Amino acid sequence: MRTLERAHPLASFLYLLAVLAVTVFTRNPVLLAESLAGGLAALALSGGIKKAAFVPLFAAVVAVTNPLFSHNGVTVLFFVGDTAFTLEAVIYGFSFGVMLAAAVVWGMLSARYMTSDKYVWLFGRALPSAGLVLSCALRFVPLFVRRTGEYIAVRAADNGGKLTPKICIAAFSSSIGYSAEEAMSAAGSMRARGYGTVKRTFFSRYRLTASQLAALAAVTALSIVSAVLMISGAGAFYYYPALSRLPHRTADIALYIAFGGICALPAAAIIREEIMLRRSGREMSC
Repeated sequence: MRTLERAHPLASFLYLLAVLAVTVFTRNPVLLAESLAGGLAALALSGGIKKAAFVPLFAAVVAVTNPLFSHNGVTVLFFVGDTAFTLEAVIYGFSFGVMLAAAVVWGMLSARYMTSDKYVWLFGRALPSAGLVLSCALRFVPLFVRRTGEYIAVRAADNGGKLTPKICIAAFSSSIGYSAEEAMSAAGSMRARGYGTVKRTFFSRYRLTASQLAALAAVTALSIVSAVLMISGAGAFYYYPALSRLPHRTADIALYIAFGGICALPAAAIIREEIMLRRSGREMSC
């Protein structure tokens, strides 16, 4: 895990950008499954798998609700009045739910390993205002969630331990007001210090080591291969009007291998680090 925490901001940002770009823009079931599996594996090895308990429920809810709004498809399962529920709509809903779940899982990994100081390192020099806003937003989101929970607990205690929608809305409104005042105070403080007015010097503890350069080169190469293959039509899959066959040509298999390799990199890095730590521990004990 320390390997990912110490990763260079540029390498971390480009990696997450590559994974999320393919995850969001593809509808191929194999690519979506690889993205979700890679994200869950890295999250499990990072000790945060309990936070991803929503994944199967999330995909199931989207799969069930999508046929309520989309009635396209040629394979009708049943009718409710004059409304047709099709197999294509159900499978597309499930696929869309997997895509959203994968994006959320990678977002959770991003919040853990792509910290605010890395965003400031990336954008602070070229776009100091954007870097400050992004850094503050990343800090205020967990504070907002924690503060809302505290407000709800206090108001529920005053109400005899009973939680009502009115209490939740009031706590949410109070948190928004307090967070807005805190954001204005932070902006005023940074303005008083002259942030963004003149060219600033930067201190960075991040260094692009040989191993990180190799990982960045591998991610770049695999991303280019995946992009070229997808642009050329590899991995194309259609849900409407009828489900297409899962593509399995040479180019499609190459795409699956390339993107699967990208998604497996964080889990592989954590496993490699654990193996090296155990090996060094055994050598010290001997």
